[in-house]
Amino acid sequence: MDAPVCLIENVDGKLTVCPDALTILQKIDQPVVVVGVVGLYRTGKSYLMNKLAGKQQGFALGATIQSKTKGIWMWALPHPARRGQTLVLLDTEGLGDVEKGDQKNDAWIFSLAILLSSTLVYNSRGTIDNQAVENLQYVTELTERIKVKSPASGASSSEDDEDEGADAMFVQFFPNFIWTVRDFTLELKINSRAVTPD
Repeated sequence: MDAPVCLIENVDGKLTVCPDALTILQKIDQPVVVVGVVGLYRTGKSYLMNKLAGKQQGFALGATIQSKTKGIWMWALPHPARRGQTLVLLDTEGLGDVEKGDQKNDAWIFSLAILLSSTLVYNSRGTIDNQAVENLQYVTELTERIKVKSPASGASSSEDDEDEGADAMFVQFFPNFIWTVRDFTLELKINSRAVTPD
């Protein structure tokens, strides 16, 4: 793909799948690695995804306080390190946009990003402080939208075992999680000893 396309359109709080994006995905005939980015609005998610794509331009960037990305946009590229694989980057609409003012819509965008991604990047800015942890807590609470089926009361033991197996199968598909902190300017030292970003 030369440029990103809209995968999930968000119009008036209604999410719909874009047929053109589905056509592109259906034509991919090799394994895919899906990296999705989520985070509060105006924190540089689109910029980060362009960097991951190795491109100066691609996902739309905005220089105003108004959010730019709406819905979920996708960009399918040859994987830079794994021959025979496709890297699919997902750039999501920012969470907590006061202009939108709809936490339920945020929850659906975030839930879709989790379900579609093999690696999920939570993008934040500044330092890891109490506010950053509270923002991450907000994002974590959104995962409550994704329920793992629990055994029905009164089910037989063999049915319980089958349900637990199905639950375990579902849970193993949750993505790897990476917390990216942009514009971090403090020295990486603890008790005067250098530490790594990890």
